[in-house]
Amino acid sequence: MRRGVCYAPLRIQNMSDEQKSQSMTLHGEPDELKGRYANAFSITSQERDVAIDFFSHVNNTGQPAQLVSRIFLNHFTARDLINMLQQTLAQWEKIRYERSLEPVKDAEK
Repeated sequence: MRRGVCYAPLRIQNMSDEQKSQSMTLHGEPDELKGRYANAFSITSQERDVAIDFFSHVNNTGQPAQLVSRIFLNHFTARDLINMLQQTLAQWEKIRYERSLEPVKDAEK
């Protein structure tokens, strides 16, 4: 397997004009850039940071949940994450539920 470093543009929403003028690149090994599925999480807040653990858990197997990823954020970044999650989910809900509430047009005869 060929190993190397991948570069990908990092998309950040709600950036100020000053932040938009700065270029940002995501740097990491290919394995680090792959997404991982988590269906459970745990959040611990301490004086200086917030720790978020992401788990994958399959019910009825008797196996413990597997830790997928652990991240540490300072409180300012955690607040930014909360705000972006809320905005992203609000946008998704608006699109999702507006589509489902639109009347179905009768097929032309």
